[in-house]
Amino acid sequence: MAPNTQRKAAAKFYQEDIVRRRDDPSVYGVVLRCWQDAEDMPPPGDHIDPLMRPLVQGEVGVSYFPKPVREIVSEDVLELVDRLYQPGDLLKRSIDDVRAGVVTNTNVKTRLEHVVSVQPIPGWKNMDEIESAVEIDMGDYVIYNDWVGQVAEMFDESLVEVPGGELVRLPELSARLAVGEKGPDILPQPMSSVSGLLGFLLGGTRPSERDTVVSVKHTVLAVAWLAINQSLTPEEAQSRPRPQRYWYGADLGKLTVITRRAEEVMRVGDRVRLKARNGPVTRHGRSTDSHGIIEVDTLVVQETRTTVDVLWQDGTRETLDAKQTVPYLNPDEYDCWPGDHVLWKTEDEKRHVVVQSVNAQDRTAYVRVVETGAIELASVLELDPHGTGDWSALAPANDGLGVRRGDFVFIHREGTTNGAKPPMVPRIGEVEEWVREPPTVGPTGQLGSWRREMTEIGTRIAEQRGTEGAVEEAPIRRPQKGDPSLNWFGEVLDLRLDGTIEVLLPNSETIVVPLERLTRLDETAEQLEELWGDDEDTMEEEEDMEVWEIDQDGHWVPGTLLDDDDEWETADDELDVEDSMDVDGKKDEGERGGDWSPSTDTVIPPVHVETPMAVDSMPKQEPSSSEPHATSAAGARSQSPDVPTDVTETEDADHDAHADTSWKRFDVLPSAPVDHAFYNTPPAQHSRQFMARMAKEYKALQSSLPDSIIVRAYEDRTDLLRSLIIGPENTPYEDAPFVIDWMLDANFPQTPPIAHFLSWTNGNGRGLIERNSNLYEEGKVCLSILGTWAGDKSESWSASRSSLLQALVSIQGLVLVKEPWFCEPAYEKLRGTEDGIVNSRLYNEKAYVLSRGFVRRALEIPLGGLEEELKWFYYTNGKLRKVVDDARALIAKSRATREMEEVPEADRERAVPRLSSGGIITLERTLAKLQALLDAHAAGEGGPGRPQGAGHGEAGGSRER
Repeated sequence: MAPNTQRKAAAKFYQEDIVRRRDDPSVYGVVLRCWQDAEDMPPPGDHIDPLMRPLVQGEVGVSYFPKPVREIVSEDVLELVDRLYQPGDLLKRSIDDVRAGVVTNTNVKTRLEHVVSVQPIPGWKNMDEIESAVEIDMGDYVIYNDWVGQVAEMFDESLVEVPGGELVRLPELSARLAVGEKGPDILPQPMSSVSGLLGFLLGGTRPSERDTVVSVKHTVLAVAWLAINQSLTPEEAQSRPRPQRYWYGADLGKLTVITRRAEEVMRVGDRVRLKARNGPVTRHGRSTDSHGIIEVDTLVVQETRTTVDVLWQDGTRETLDAKQTVPYLNPDEYDCWPGDHVLWKTEDEKRHVVVQSVNAQDRTAYVRVVETGAIELASVLELDPHGTGDWSALAPANDGLGVRRGDFVFIHREGTTNGAKPPMVPRIGEVEEWVREPPTVGPTGQLGSWRREMTEIGTRIAEQRGTEGAVEEAPIRRPQKGDPSLNWFGEVLDLRLDGTIEVLLPNSETIVVPLERLTRLDETAEQLEELWGDDEDTMEEEEDMEVWEIDQDGHWVPGTLLDDDDEWETADDELDVEDSMDVDGKKDEGERGGDWSPSTDTVIPPVHVETPMAVDSMPKQEPSSSEPHATSAAGARSQSPDVPTDVTETEDADHDAHADTSWKRFDVLPSAPVDHAFYNTPPAQHSRQFMARMAKEYKALQSSLPDSIIVRAYEDRTDLLRSLIIGPENTPYEDAPFVIDWMLDANFPQTPPIAHFLSWTNGNGRGLIERNSNLYEEGKVCLSILGTWAGDKSESWSASRSSLLQALVSIQGLVLVKEPWFCEPAYEKLRGTEDGIVNSRLYNEKAYVLSRGFVRRALEIPLGGLEEELKWFYYTNGKLRKVVDDARALIAKSRATREMEEVPEADRERAVPRLSSGGIITLERTLAKLQALLDAHAAGEGGPGRPQGAGHGEAGGSRER
């Protein structure tokens, strides 16, 4: 729990909220940015868009309508009109409510007016009284010949009424106009570049404030085909080749557009029509014109009132005014809801279960075991709703287990399955390579190849408009009730407690199918624009790494991998770890850099400091502080009561006098252990310069490592190291072992070291401290310098200023901290808010409980080169007894005080002040195993396990070297 500081006020508004100004209730707007948004990095302060400056708490960015005015204002000048949700969204009644709900359905009432005449429509209209006036839009899904595709681009012909009543035809790529839009930015400015067809169509027409769009026709569609009907036999699928890319003219009538329920919900600004066709109509143009008279019956949504059907975690259902709820922006990774298919993971087995109900306060859930049908009580800390190791609340779309409400799914034939082992559900939807091309290419910004081709088709159609043989567009189809031809595809409507899934078919019928008969349409293709430019800001693994070095004048200059200028400078200046080392993109200012490589073995950028590295400096641990630990002055080391006196003596004393200690911070062993993560990698041929550098690295490790970090090097593999870091006091990782294997490639120190984290979570960790984005279950280790990955040249690993010592210290001092949830840059600004306090407490509980399992695994699984050290630390030194006693005391306190308000003030400053019932269930399983290890060791020693035992006998699966 966070220390008792003044709490920040909760946010009043969220993205997409409809608001109006208190000083002028006729002015409506939509919230586009909020101070609490998880933005990767603050926008530049001099951005041309008035909404893009960094926000402070209590500010929002609003776009008003119908006039396109944008500004950043205080929340106090606005009032909430409506809050928008769609099926599958998460919400709470209030920000401090532990229980969350999932939206199962929405019902929207709208207030309308005519888009041109602005004549209001009396009363409020229900969803069943109106329909969309837009035939198809960017990103919509279409079906043709058993293929599902998505509209990637459109070419439009718009008719614009100019002063005097004349209609001007405007053909252009990338639909940007809607019927009823007005203003001088509709038509292009008269320039010499406006030539050819566009110049001919516009003639001498100049933009005017009165220009009004009265018709928009999508004449050419570019469709990215994603996947084929999964109910077909292989022979049938083979006979249906991938359809064409461009669709226009009569071919448009062969497409069927498929919409989700969420897309049918009307939002402010949407263009709609009354189904009864009894609304106002305006007429434009002349009968003698080639396009005749244009009648406009399009209406625009001016205001909405939304109610939501909510399924709460405890299984109750409720219909609420959306304004009485708040979006659940930072869900816990263990959150699940009735009907969810999850994996129940204990240390001994994994079982497929279906959630029946969740007690969010206690963090327990009743689940139905699919294999037996039995209903059992489980800790939510043992439930995996995602099935992935890299799950994050910031990007949770890569779920692999079950399906979610609102998912598009393919339905396999009865009697067949999707081929995956439940509850895994495969995803399909391969995006064609051409879609990835950015909208413009080349230094002059010309259209890319396929967009250029599409523009040529659209231009040719526009040229022929009104002439004999002109292309006429056929209306795009919509699914018809009672038509079973598309019943191999649908949208997930609801999840039943028996594990079956309700699916809404295109013909409006609902069927119930088992999970095994469903395959998900890959949602990574839902917003195709996100694919453009994906590769621009990422580091290609195949690219040669640029090397930059400091010259004699202190400037960064290009270097080479083979030069000899790799001297490791030393200085007596104090090394401030807190200022010089940041965690996974986190700058002190909250900025964040690029993405990490998805590889398991991750290149770790080093710590960069403004002065040369002091090899004899190291961090002094401050257990009571929640801030990252800064290093002490050169030569000092932290004093710990858990290590012998001789270990805490400075290296100025005779180090060899203590060569037989069981807790050497640094040692060189004869050979690398076979369980080293990089043991099977071929040894690199190291140069004389490499060996000289390693001698300096070894010296720094030998003299300056904190007492809670030990490192082992190997005579036969100088390119490998193994480190053991003990979790600091008063953090969720207290007394837990963290083992990281290191490899130095042939270019070290010109290139950074490579690390692999040895996780003992048995699939329960899912990134034990992934809120830091640092140590992941599959072994990935991520560190960054000043918040960037590829970053500026000055932020890269420096052969002269970075070291292995710094990498190790940064993990302990900046990753294994008291409140790791806030290590994620997007969450740092939530420190002190109710949302941040609740999420940090839940995260700390998870980290504490699972890291107790690390202790068990470290003692049960022999770890090459560290067996004696671990046995001494946990058995002889009594740390295992302390771990067990501390955990039992915490359980007793948790059972005695159920509410945080009852917790004594002193305990509130603890990293884990109390546990939930679910945390207790999981922890007690681990404690039983830890007690068994204690008993086995005591039996082997001939007496009860005591804090200071005698000898180093084998116990708990450990073995002698």
